[in-house]
Amino acid sequence: MKVVLWIVVGLLAATWTGGAWFAAASLEWAAQSVASGDMTDVARAMAGSPMPPWLALWVDPALWRAAQDMFLASIEWLQRVLPAAPSLVAWVVAAVWLTWGAGVLLLLALAGGVHWLLGRLRPSTPRPA
Repeated sequence: MKVVLWIVVGLLAATWTGGAWFAAASLEWAAQSVASGDMTDVARAMAGSPMPPWLALWVDPALWRAAQDMFLASIEWLQRVLPAAPSLVAWVVAAVWLTWGAGVLLLLALAGGVHWLLGRLRPSTPRPA
């Protein structure tokens, strides 16, 4: 039973680590894209693209256009407001990894407690008749 516990803990820790890595990498990529203006170019290209015909069955064309305009305006606003986004992201990425560390410590503490409890449980032996 203890082996199963630690296998589950290992899988949870690997998933938690992968999520933290993905969040940190995505934040760094987004900050660099906004700061360099690449994201604005993408937003402008998306704002000029027509709605796919299959999507027209479910989405109103006016709503599609409003969403495109909102996305473009948001990206342009981010580029104006956050010229120092890469330095700000360094702090946020550090917070992501600190949260990761706290989560792993909590996971290990819980697993250690369950491991200890499993060690205290003894299979009941049948009493002789």
